[in-house]
Amino acid sequence: MIDAAGTLALCIPARNAARHLPRLLDSVRRQTRPFDEVWLYDDASTDDTGAIAGAFSTTVVRSDVNTGPSPGKNLLAQKTTASWVHFHDADEALQPEFVARARTWIARDQADVVLFGTEDRDDATAQRLLTRQWDDAEAARDAVAYCIANTVTNCGIYRRRAFLDAGGFDSNDDTKYNEDQAMHLRLALAGLRFRADDYVGVVVYRRGQSMSSGHPIECARAQYQVLANTARATGTRYATQIGGRLWQLAGVLAGFRDWDHVRRCLDLAQRLGYADPHDEHPAVRLAAHVSPFGAIAVREAFIRAFKPRLRRNYPIAG
Repeated sequence: MIDAAGTLALCIPARNAARHLPRLLDSVRRQTRPFDEVWLYDDASTDDTGAIAGAFSTTVVRSDVNTGPSPGKNLLAQKTTASWVHFHDADEALQPEFVARARTWIARDQADVVLFGTEDRDDATAQRLLTRQWDDAEAARDAVAYCIANTVTNCGIYRRRAFLDAGGFDSNDDTKYNEDQAMHLRLALAGLRFRADDYVGVVVYRRGQSMSSGHPIECARAQYQVLANTARATGTRYATQIGGRLWQLAGVLAGFRDWDHVRRCLDLAQRLGYADPHDEHPAVRLAAHVSPFGAIAVREAFIRAFKPRLRRNYPIAG
């Protein structure tokens, strides 16, 4: 019998996921050790998402109004009786040892958040594209700095009570497309203890019109808001980390010609006292001392003139 303090629930937000959900549920079936509870938030789906989940003996919570994934995940975390939760998108999958490795960490009782490695695959071909593993020592040393520098996705297990006490996922629209980083930073700022396992347990399938890949401008704008919220909460304590990310983000937003948000990024970096973008090209660093916005604008013009392939199919901000 598993001690109640060591139980683990899988929480799945889903909307019109009938095509992809069987792949995830099959990976759940193949776990070498099972989840104690499996929950699904059916976000006003118009397909068979709820029925497919119910056939797997999943507890389905149905919403008749499309709320988005963050409110759904928060609701599932409130409803489950498990002491730990793992959130997983319906179009992704799990490697067979995920739960077993998670239970090892739960038994150690040395953390409130444990991050697992992720593997990106092409949705159509299943070809491996990218593998990410997180730095256990850095995550444990300063979780806030680590979550500023790294956009951590839905790849962890979370002590449920601590997760809820910290506020869970941010349901505000302005961070919706960067909800995972917003959540991890919220937990880190609340003082939760972070660790990382090098096991690549989460499989992320990439396709053209997913929430992230289908909305690149919205994702970039949401990341700015997450960084601005973090700066508001921490002042200048993480000025170097936030400033560096803001300059990177300004370059991304310039690619979309979202000059308003470019200025927002650079203005916030300046207010934090981050005047020298250390990771930029020397010419950009030199120009930034004269005009940060001009440095970004000139670099973008250079890219479009001499390396147009890098901007091919870039949407223009509206």
